[in-house]
Amino acid sequence: MSKVELKGRKVGIFVAPGFDDGQVIKAVEILRDMKAEVRVISQGEALAGPVAGMRGALLSPNVQLPRLAAAGLDAVIIPGGNSTAALQSDTMVLTLLMEMQEAGKPIGAVGNGAMVLASAGLVDGKRVTGDFRIKRALEEYGATFFGQGLVVDRNVVTSQSEKNLPHFVEAIAFLLEPAPTLR
Repeated sequence: MSKVELKGRKVGIFVAPGFDDGQVIKAVEILRDMKAEVRVISQGEALAGPVAGMRGALLSPNVQLPRLAAAGLDAVIIPGGNSTAALQSDTMVLTLLMEMQEAGKPIGAVGNGAMVLASAGLVDGKRVTGDFRIKRALEEYGATFFGQGLVVDRNVVTSQSEKNLPHFVEAIAFLLEPAPTLR
């Protein structure tokens, strides 16, 4: 698999209490290896300190959502885990995702993180994947669910699980750079 360089690109990844530690840590690692500027985003001022993942990892966000606009990001990733309910009900999260969609910027979701996309109205008429437990819910939001590791539909990239993260991040990178610089 080729390595794409994302130097100068800002990729945001949401963390809320109960995020999937493995998904976030591995995605951040891959993105930093590609030289992307990673923005670990917390939901608000109250979450300015470390945020605990579902397996106990603590991550310190480097930006709070109220201080961020879609113009400040080139792509955004929503991890799965127990944090998706909080993200789904946060109007600032949903607004940011809708702004990213309007701008045609890459939006990615892993596992049950695809439900956050559904809550933002971004899966209607799209092909998606995710955790099999949310298949019916995604279809109720108008998505066509595929039981495969990775699905790309225009600017929306969805992954079934953590094991697909290298391909998932590379798909987002290719959407960011139609003519990528290979290293």
